[in-house]
Amino acid sequence: MSKQDLLWIKKLLNNPIDFYPQATVAAFDPTCGNLPRRQLDERRTQLFLERLAQAGTQAALIASSTGQGHLRTVAELESWFLCAAAAETGSMRLIGLLRPEDGVDACENLMDVLYGSGYPIVFFRPGNDLSADADTMQVADSLSPFVEAAAKRGLAIGLYSISDVSGLALTPEAVAELMQRPGGDHIVAVKVTEADYEASTAGFLTHTRLKNLKIVQGWDPFLSRALQDGPRFDKLARQRVGITSGMMSLALYQYDYMLQQAQAGNWAELERAQKAVTPLFSAMQDDPEHFADLQRAKYLMGLGQPILGRVTAVEVERLFEALNKVENREDRVRLSRSLDLMSDGPYHQRLLQLYQS
Repeated sequence: MSKQDLLWIKKLLNNPIDFYPQATVAAFDPTCGNLPRRQLDERRTQLFLERLAQAGTQAALIASSTGQGHLRTVAELESWFLCAAAAETGSMRLIGLLRPEDGVDACENLMDVLYGSGYPIVFFRPGNDLSADADTMQVADSLSPFVEAAAKRGLAIGLYSISDVSGLALTPEAVAELMQRPGGDHIVAVKVTEADYEASTAGFLTHTRLKNLKIVQGWDPFLSRALQDGPRFDKLARQRVGITSGMMSLALYQYDYMLQQAQAGNWAELERAQKAVTPLFSAMQDDPEHFADLQRAKYLMGLGQPILGRVTAVEVERLFEALNKVENREDRVRLSRSLDLMSDGPYHQRLLQLYQS
């Protein structure tokens, strides 16, 4: 970790709302090879991250569910972290996501990798080995050793609610409890990827003991609402809500536009731009209660097939159908350009026609 990174972490710990990255891409994991298990395409991974950085991306989350990181072995995660750190990403910060079910020893080894590779922030979600009806104290007890270990290494910490993966949602009460325990003063953010806004994001924003944390919206159709709510739940009317989004991997320029509208307080335009993104999200959902399968867009972008599966032509066509139905030309151009970020994917020519026509 560089002296500059350490100084930034200190500022982040003192003031998470102002210093936590406003927008983080939950980065895809480019793949190569064949089933039954594909491998990380290291050259393509670095090129993808470099393209994101060149486009002005503030931060990238490595090992998220977007890239099926929860299916990778501990050794594969370590390779992914090291590969990403070797990319020429300039000022774009890298953030790591770890899995408590891998155990404290394995996660501590990965924390050392993250620290040594310049990752200033590490995220933890509830382990998927917890009971689905685990209560607040049980969740806090399970995460406490990881929070303490990360803080001892000087890392800033984020907590993550994604019941699609964990089997249970993280609650504001569990986060508040962890903040009182060893290492809790290093918690700076909560990422919320849940299908019920009122039962998830709204609760984190309104909880008085979490008022100094950045609340990071992860279920994309709620983004415009969350950004409008963010300043309402800060005594200085600062933007309490950030984004960590897999959809941003495939809709980068549209999300940048939406963030500009939020910063300017152009809420009507933000909501209109949101309506262009949500159908793409829906086109990759097979169940409205579960998160979109963004691997379909990953393949369309030329970043490979899923680690354990295959994207079908029908699934790709659903995505194109949603894209073609975007009414506003500027939205369609931004979305098509985003999907063509690599400029050499299997659908490059088709996307090119969409944003040049």
